[in-house]
Amino acid sequence: MSMIAPSAFIIQYQDYKYEELLPIRDELLEDIKAFEQEGDSPASMMVRPSPAVRYQCKLEYLAELLKLIAEKYREERNVVEAVE
Repeated sequence: MSMIAPSAFIIQYQDYKYEELLPIRDELLEDIKAFEQEGDSPASMMVRPSPAVRYQCKLEYLAELLKLIAEKYREERNVVEAVE
């Protein structure tokens, strides 16, 4: 499995609707939670990229995806943008 930059990851979802993004978020969260519960094992160190690297990438993917989900939610539901 090769990892891509978060900016490249999010491009593939730009045209998705809000509801279509939610399962992708859920899958990332499941993967993240699984790593947090299981951690790295000595055997997994032979896998490239390592589970720790995949974990970090998925955290970055999730961060970008959540921004897109918030944007799509505001657009589709005509919600005023949140104050930062």
